[in-house]
Order: sequence, then structure tokens, then C-alpha cells
Amino acid sequence: MTRLPSIDALKFLLALGVVWAHSVLMGQHYSTTNYLVGQGLVRATVPTFALVSGFLFHATGRRGRTMPWLMIMTGAYLVWCLIYAPVWLVGEPDVLHVLGRLVVGPLHLWYMAALILAVLMIAAVLRLVPDPLAQRRWLLGSALGLALTGATLQGIDFFTPVDLSLNVYRNGIFVEYPYAVLGFLLAGKIEREGSDWMPGALPLWLMLGFLAALRLGEAWLSLRAFGLSPAAPPEFPPLAMAFSVTLMMAMLRLDLPGWLRPLGKLSMAIYFLHYLVLLGALSLGLTSLGTMMALGVAGPILLTRLGSAIWREVKRHVRQRQETGEAWASPDWRR
Repeated sequence: MTRLPSIDALKFLLALGVVWAHSVLMGQHYSTTNYLVGQGLVRATVPTFALVSGFLFHATGRRGRTMPWLMIMTGAYLVWCLIYAPVWLVGEPDVLHVLGRLVVGPLHLWYMAALILAVLMIAAVLRLVPDPLAQRRWLLGSALGLALTGATLQGIDFFTPVDLSLNVYRNGIFVEYPYAVLGFLLAGKIEREGSDWMPGALPLWLMLGFLAALRLGEAWLSLRAFGLSPAAPPEFPPLAMAFSVTLMMAMLRLDLPGWLRPLGKLSMAIYFLHYLVLLGALSLGLTSLGTMMALGVAGPILLTRLGSAIWREVKRHVRQRQETGEAWASPDWRR
């Protein structure tokens, strides 16, 4: 599938949402407005990221590149776990606890661990169910069932005395797999039938606004019923899924210029590095929401640009050394 500027722009917007959410949580900027925005709208960022990941994985799977993709993702995940080790590894009592953290994913890296598992599950369905129509039915049915199961587990944790770990329902099985499947199926339908079946941009954006209003209403009811708290009751799965899918289709309907494509790579830089930058900001006493947000976005971009410049300089230096060595070794130089 050709890279779409609209998807790159969506990934960047979602990355901004992740930075905002972590700035609010880490800086403890709890307010009524932040609660409504966070629980009503920004809460959808991670599920929508999973939707985008499933959408993009469809082309990877169709090319038979699932195993290389999994190997690259797993390698990248372990590297970033190592980079963040001084943050999350402190206090782990033994090797078994460390391995457990790696399975579910430390800090914000849980998304990568969950995505790897979600893709493995999609690949398993595709392998075990040979008929394409049956594949789509199995994927959709399992996605809806697991999403409802995850919401039920979260509800048990929130509404009853039973204390469940966050990782019991926030993982690749109950969060990322359902949304990755929706993205995968959306990409498959576009491949089979084109995009004419989708409504136009205006109806989609109007529908998105309506769904956003419903989600804000849901957050307001939660606030009135349970008060201002970082914890919140589970989302209503049909509304949450409809919001993410509609957002994805609305973005696909936008005809955006090609120069927006770098936003996709910048979103990755923001995702991987923003947490480190925010920790640095807090250690320096830079705790205002605006400052944390600005640093969480600009810091990773600047660090990535600096790293790229250093890497280009290193490659240029190595290439010059090689060319010099080859020149001295040539017969013309020896004469």
C-alpha cells in the first residue's frame, strides 16, 4: 500500500495526544476540563494507534513479510526497553519480575509489546483459517468478543472490590488486537472494493463530531458519578470503536499534500522519546502543562534531528577514510 499523507498526519496527531496525556498524568494536572478532554477524546489515542497499525500491517502481511516485521519490532522493542532500563528496572526484585515486565511492556513501551502480540494473533487466524471470508468473520467476531471481555474485566476492577492489575485488561489481547483487527479489515475492504463505499469527507467529519459529543457526554457522566480521578470506568466499546474507525475513515478522505509524509517518522520519534524528555522536565522543575507539552513534542524532534546529523557525519567520515585508503592502495599512488 502506498504511503498516505493522511495516515502520517493522523499518527502525528495521535502522538500529540499521547504526549498531552502523559503530561497531565506525570505533572498531575487534574482538572475538570482535562478530565473531560482526556477521558472523552484523548483516551482514544492508543486504540486508534492500534487501528492504524493494523491498517498498515495489512500490506505487510499480504507481501508475506509478517516474520521480518515481527523480528524488527521485537528487536526495536528490546532496544528501547534497554534504553529505558534505568527508569523501569529499578526496584525489580528478581529476574522473573523483570521478564514479566518485558512480557507486558514497561512504561509506555507496553504498546509495542501489545502490538507484537496482536499481530501474532492476527497472523495465527490467517494461518489457521484458509478461506478469506471465514478469516474476516473469525477476525471480526474474536475482536468484538475480546473487546467486550476487556471492558468487562475493567468494569470488575472499577466497580467491585476485586482488585485487578492494569495489565490484566490493558494488553495486546483485549485492547490492541480488537482495534488492530478493525484496521486490518478496513485495509482489506479498501483493497477489495476501493474507497467509493466510504461516505464523503463532510458526512464523516460530521459523524465524528457527533461521536465526539457522545464521548464527552460519557466522560461528563463519569465525572458526575465518580468524581475527578485518573481512574475511570470502562468505555462503552461500540462507541469507542465507532469513534476510532470514523476518525480513520475521515482522515483517509482528506487529500493532503505529500510533504506531510515525514510526520509519520516524527510521530515515532515523539512516541519513543517523549517520556524521557518529560522525566527530564520534571527533574528540572518544569511542571506546567504547556511547558511539558512543548518539550515533549519539540524535544524528541530536536533529538532525532541531532542524531540524524551526527549519524550522517559519521558515515561521511567513514566513507572518506575508505576512499583515502583505497587511493593509497591504488597503483597510481604507489608510483
